Amino acid sequence: MAVAGKWFSSVWQIFGVGLSSVILSAIASVSPAHSAEEMIISYGIANTSISIAELEKFVESGESTPLLFVYGYLLNIEDPEGLRRGLKSPFEASPWSIDRFLNSPTGETILRRMGRVVNTGGGENGYMALKTAIAQASKRPEGLTIMGILQEFPDPQIRIDLDFSIDVINETTQVLFRDQTIIEQISQQRSAENSANRRPQQRFTIPNPRTMGPYSWREAEVVFFNPNRDRPSPLFLYLPENIDRPAPLIIISHGLGSDPKTFSYLAEHLASHGFAVAIPEHIATSANRFEGFLQGFEEPPNPSEFAARPTDISYLLDLLEQKSASDPFWRERLDLQNVGVVGQSFGGYTVLALAGAKLNPQILSQYCPDLPNRRITLNLSIILQCRALEVALERQNFRDPRIKAAIAINPFSSLVFGERGMAAINIPVAIVSGTNDYITPAIAEQIEPFTWLTNSDNILVLFEGGTHFSFLQEEGGQLPIPPEIIGPDPNFAYPYLKALSLTFFNLHIRRELDNRNYLNDAYLNTIGSSLFQMTILEELTPEQLQRAFPQP
Repeated sequence: MAVAGKWFSSVWQIFGVGLSSVILSAIASVSPAHSAEEMIISYGIANTSISIAELEKFVESGESTPLLFVYGYLLNIEDPEGLRRGLKSPFEASPWSIDRFLNSPTGETILRRMGRVVNTGGGENGYMALKTAIAQASKRPEGLTIMGILQEFPDPQIRIDLDFSIDVINETTQVLFRDQTIIEQISQQRSAENSANRRPQQRFTIPNPRTMGPYSWREAEVVFFNPNRDRPSPLFLYLPENIDRPAPLIIISHGLGSDPKTFSYLAEHLASHGFAVAIPEHIATSANRFEGFLQGFEEPPNPSEFAARPTDISYLLDLLEQKSASDPFWRERLDLQNVGVVGQSFGGYTVLALAGAKLNPQILSQYCPDLPNRRITLNLSIILQCRALEVALERQNFRDPRIKAAIAINPFSSLVFGERGMAAINIPVAIVSGTNDYITPAIAEQIEPFTWLTNSDNILVLFEGGTHFSFLQEEGGQLPIPPEIIGPDPNFAYPYLKALSLTFFNLHIRRELDNRNYLNDAYLNTIGSSLFQMTILEELTPEQLQRAFPQP
């Protein structure tokens, strides 16, 4: 029941809200201004209609008719008042930003997928009607609201394909069940191996990797210029003091909608143990840029980010090399030929590319052109990965030989790299996978890609209980995220990443071999919280993955 409980809870956490939102947004997409009088819900051979007057009455007064009450029960709507507020509350985005998004490839893909559920009165894909309604509603004085979309929907009827919606939910439920079963089987097998091979308790002879180290540090900020960008980028540095040799450098790459402060806790931790740390702001995908885009001041990110992000790292290393050669302050301060990288989400992609993973235009060309018509999945990263095709056709290799080890947290990799691209990595890599991550799902984006690695000294870290956001610092600049999506308190996750990162880089950057004894789940789980659990695998083959969940 442990597995069943996990996937059942996950499905309804996502789809109990998600399906309600789609259908109720669809309800709100019918326009009395254009003679719309009803919404038709198709289920099997049955059709049920709801009058627009019923919905308007509910939104204006909170009074629910019997039919709306039944649908509210079926859709598991526990807070009708919250729903009313949601229908009337404006989305905080400018008309210009919304228009840019609707006309982007990503926006088109999302709308076409929504249109498979939200049809026109004639039963066609509702893509164009939704696009028109959203664009027009965004120009209203009150801003874009679902009620505004109601006023602007250009078709007299709207038809909801409930059969298709339920099929999507059922199929996704099966995928979640399969994924959680595989993860649990892998974890149980690892626990059995630990019990069978349990060694005598070793005395811990190196500093506790989750506690702060002995060094103080100073913070500095410089700017560097990437020719692939239209403006300079800030670089935040954490420099340990009073060390007797050049400090090895760790670079942290933040994710989409985050900023350098998101991982400042990790930077301070590593600096206290004698590592220099550099965190660039990837300016086109940072929280500041996203805020500007939503307010109508900035352009949305474009596919060039798949090249700009890894080259950000290479250009900042070039800058630091220049400073080390010409500026007395920097001379002999940094070891720039032994560099480690850490990245989360889009930053995870970034560090894998720097580690040698090659973009795979063949897979992207085969899969992505038909993306709007493909099966709807929880793997939201697929939409982003398909944006890499334009870059992949021009350049596949972003490896930087100065990078000697990499930690990729919640990366996406299945399409953008594929098996052949991941096999090109030849340095030690740790792939960290949150088992409750539905942005970059564990099996598709981390666990199976780990089996494609061909070099030695790699580890797969299953962070049980972890989500896509577990390691993000709450005080950082990331865009607001609902607590239900964040998962358990991230403060309890930070010690795991601190200990894992320090131990991994001590081993592979400093080459302190005694750290290998402590780079395992049996030890790391003794210093963490009961909210999370780590399973660390040094090897996993495609055959082992298949055996974890055999096909019927």
